[in-house]
Amino acid sequence: MCQFVFKFLAWEIINENMKLGKFDCSTGLINVLYSDPIKNISVRTSTIKDVLLIDKLQKENSYAVGFIQKTIWDKYVFGGERNFVVFICEANNDAVGYVLITPGKGAYKYGKIQQIAVRNDARRLYYGTALLDVCRQFCEQFHRVGFTLRCRQDLESNNFWKALGFENYAVWEKGKINHVGFKASDDINLWKIELNKNIITLFDDINEADVQLFSKGAWEKI
Repeated sequence: MCQFVFKFLAWEIINENMKLGKFDCSTGLINVLYSDPIKNISVRTSTIKDVLLIDKLQKENSYAVGFIQKTIWDKYVFGGERNFVVFICEANNDAVGYVLITPGKGAYKYGKIQQIAVRNDARRLYYGTALLDVCRQFCEQFHRVGFTLRCRQDLESNNFWKALGFENYAVWEKGKINHVGFKASDDINLWKIELNKNIITLFDDINEADVQLFSKGAWEKI
């Protein structure tokens, strides 16, 4: 669960003609994308009927996640105006978390985890692993390398990302301004994870030159 600068959501207007298929959250249909009958955990696509559920989880985790206004969910996720998708994780038929992702800049690049909220209980890593499995499926279908996310440095969630296999590749330092003029209000860890084993790491678009830009106040290029 992390603090993000959600004003950037309005600019995630790429790949508008992607056919999301089984990941599409605008059809009103529910697709189960992950199921573990032993742990009784599943992950499914969301529908507009999940708005209240998502809002509840968002509020429960308000100390760690930024607020996304209802119009974003209604238009970009459930209205199909953008390629935003939300996956719901359930345990014993009870919603325990969700992840909002966007596909990124194209094939052989990283998608973005824009928001994630996972119930903080003893099985939290299981929920996170289940959500990441669906993210992996997304990467393999749409030829993404993996996903990136941002997490405020003072949050315990950073331990969660590390435990799930994310790599902390840079820090957006407090006070530094990005390429569209936003200033970091706190130090923010930048995390990435490679999920698509079918893509050779030579296509990795996070390189040392990109990382060095952060020390100069530039915004991440992925």
